[in-house]
Amino acid sequence: MSDVEMNPPVSGSEEAFGVAAAAPVAARGNNLVLGAPPSPAYAAGVVAAVLGRPGVGPATPVLLIAPDASLPAWAQMAGHAASRAGKTAAAAGFPSRAAHHLAAGRVDLLVTTLATAIELVRRSSLRLDTLTAVLVAWPELELSDEAWVPLFADLPKTAQRIVVTADPAGTAAFVERYAWRAPLLGPLGTGERAPALPRLRVAVVRWDDRLAALAAVADLLDVDEVTVWTADPTAHAPIVERLAGHGVVGRPVAGEIPGPAATIFFDPPPAEFLGQAGPDRSVALVPPGTEGFYARAANRLEPATLPGPMDHAEQAILADRRAIRARIEAGPDRAAWATLAPLLDRWTASEVAVALQSLWTEARARPAAPAPTFAPRPAAHPKVWINLGRKDGATLGEVMAFVTLDAGVSRGAMGKLDLKDTFTLIEFASEDEARRAVEKLAGASYKGRRITARIDKGREGRRAP
Repeated sequence: MSDVEMNPPVSGSEEAFGVAAAAPVAARGNNLVLGAPPSPAYAAGVVAAVLGRPGVGPATPVLLIAPDASLPAWAQMAGHAASRAGKTAAAAGFPSRAAHHLAAGRVDLLVTTLATAIELVRRSSLRLDTLTAVLVAWPELELSDEAWVPLFADLPKTAQRIVVTADPAGTAAFVERYAWRAPLLGPLGTGERAPALPRLRVAVVRWDDRLAALAAVADLLDVDEVTVWTADPTAHAPIVERLAGHGVVGRPVAGEIPGPAATIFFDPPPAEFLGQAGPDRSVALVPPGTEGFYARAANRLEPATLPGPMDHAEQAILADRRAIRARIEAGPDRAAWATLAPLLDRWTASEVAVALQSLWTEARARPAAPAPTFAPRPAAHPKVWINLGRKDGATLGEVMAFVTLDAGVSRGAMGKLDLKDTFTLIEFASEDEARRAVEKLAGASYKGRRITARIDKGREGRRAP
């Protein structure tokens, strides 16, 4: 193994986070427990190191098991790590799609959930004996260690096992059972726990909504400039762009201890980073799976309420009131008075106004009638004509066997096969497939008879030469 493989390159932020030492261990094929705050970014170097090992490929892939709620975030990180190692990664949350990736033999790393992986094993779509390594992300979020038995029971001892956890103490039993004697490295692997903060302001968001939440948090902090702490430098450009669109100057940092300025923690940081920001001038984003980490980091979590559906509804109501007031101030509409006068004689003005408001609201919400569309005529599939039919004593099965076995035409490329008295038409998905079939069939011999084949041109072109 070369020096590059034994000591894969690491970024400056990885050095600052204390995860750089884990990458060489992973590159050597050793089992490993990476103790780090709950963000996929901390595991990027380890994933890249595993994918850079000799022998990793589509026939001997790597499996990464992530919790359901954070699967997109792990998939995004895995894509960057795979690119860094010159490999290909794919994510799938359902068995059918995951099986497709494995059967196609195009991916070096499959990112999926535990339930999907177990279903793949049950269907024999995932052969455990072919896996180079299995990476388990945040097993502490599973209700029981027993849930992992179907995956690890038949996993060969030679397969590398890497556990990424934000709670090393809580996963000790899991590691003892499934990754015995794996060394604990990373910023949470020192065994020293930083004193809990007195309080911490948090905003609960989904992993996919973190970018969208930045502007709302900046508004909550009432700032025109904000430091955004991340564990992933690749997120800096979209962070700056998103905040700039809301008139806020974003200053993303990775691997640096934030100062007293207003700070948004985009990723969960190590404790020493978290404690440097003032509690009144900082907010931590809390996506699914990070709640336990922050609960251990602070004695009291103070929710920072972000705008929700009710706030948007109130804004819409205020806009409607402004529109109605503007119309009243513009003066009476004579046609409207003529329409409403008989109604006002029978019902109160309030009842009429409420009915009109309802009609107005419904009209605005009703989608416009779609323009009539006409379904396009389906494109005809190209067909190949051969001079072999029922009068030649051929049956449908015999023609199929001749075309696929004797002539070597792929059955998967063929569609409908139509046997006539003096000829046969074979349907194909594309012109290219049809031309390749003609090249194989033309000149072939069926029971001593020379076969003629050509692209079918319709009735005018079906007369035998």
